[in-house]
Amino acid sequence: MNRVCAKAPGKAVLLGEYAVTQGAPGLALAVDRCAKVTITPCQREACNLSAPQLGVSSLPFLPHSSGQLDWNVDAPGWESLSRTASLLSLLHKLAVARFGDPGPYQVRIDTSELYLSRAGASAKLGLGSSSAVAVALDAALRCLCSGSSRSGLSLQALKRLLKPYRRGQDGRGSGIDLATSLCGGIIGYQCRGDEVTVDRLSLPADFSMMLAWTGREASTSDLLAAFDAWRQRYPDKASQLLSGMQACCESARQALSRGDSEALVTQFSAYGKLMGTMGGLMDAEVVTPTMSELDARAQEHGVACKPSGAGGGDLVLLVSANPEGLHALRPWLDRRGLYTFVPGIDNDGVRADWCDLA
Repeated sequence: MNRVCAKAPGKAVLLGEYAVTQGAPGLALAVDRCAKVTITPCQREACNLSAPQLGVSSLPFLPHSSGQLDWNVDAPGWESLSRTASLLSLLHKLAVARFGDPGPYQVRIDTSELYLSRAGASAKLGLGSSSAVAVALDAALRCLCSGSSRSGLSLQALKRLLKPYRRGQDGRGSGIDLATSLCGGIIGYQCRGDEVTVDRLSLPADFSMMLAWTGREASTSDLLAAFDAWRQRYPDKASQLLSGMQACCESARQALSRGDSEALVTQFSAYGKLMGTMGGLMDAEVVTPTMSELDARAQEHGVACKPSGAGGGDLVLLVSANPEGLHALRPWLDRRGLYTFVPGIDNDGVRADWCDLA
């Protein structure tokens, strides 16, 4: 018996946080750390969803010929996996309608590469684990139902996933993390209404970067809600700040096209400061004290520092046109106990195929 194995990379947002939800051109990188989904055919009574990183070993469900999945909402793990279960139900129904009923199966989700384990505890790194799972789950189900492999960016898949993704964020998410997991590599992403543009890009050869974990998890949905409330309450101030953010994004794209690392680093630094200003205006800690301390130290070494993602914790992005600056910063980061890593690039994006059942 064979099974379907799918994997989709996590992401690191490089530029465009918040502003990308208002149509600005964002930049993101697919990291070489993946969410993995395995689908194994089984007997009907053995159907279940498991996610070890969330402490759920078996959340039972029953498939029906109509394309519906019935979940045992009283089972342990429902609260942790209810959103994933709802997404699986939707994607299963769409795949069955398109390709036919694949029969009963078990689903296992492994996001260990997107978590940090230290001192017996684990925490999400802020690499878009939920979006990577959604992308891998969709590809795995399509592979299972169609019998053929799936890989890379599909605008149909992006459109299919955007609706439930945005529903989970009260309509506020841009979808840049979904597109990054689908496409792989370095992408430019722009979303204006229902029109989405995804471009494959490349960084200058002398551009260096590093990610640092702040030691504190953050809620993107909560910060986006605060941003949306502030934008509606103070539209003029928000419009002025967002114009500055958009200008940074556009200047960064121009620097990329010229291969100008120094100009690119300048825009990253400016954007980080705008995120800090925005956090102050909307009374939310977008830039935390740890981030501010790191930014001050990074400037001493000619390194630009900004949140990667919505801020409030999770990851800090450190970039430089001179790798020596990042090397000089590492001892201080180590003394502060901050976990750092240089993100490798996953150039493939999502992939799903049949594999032997070991």
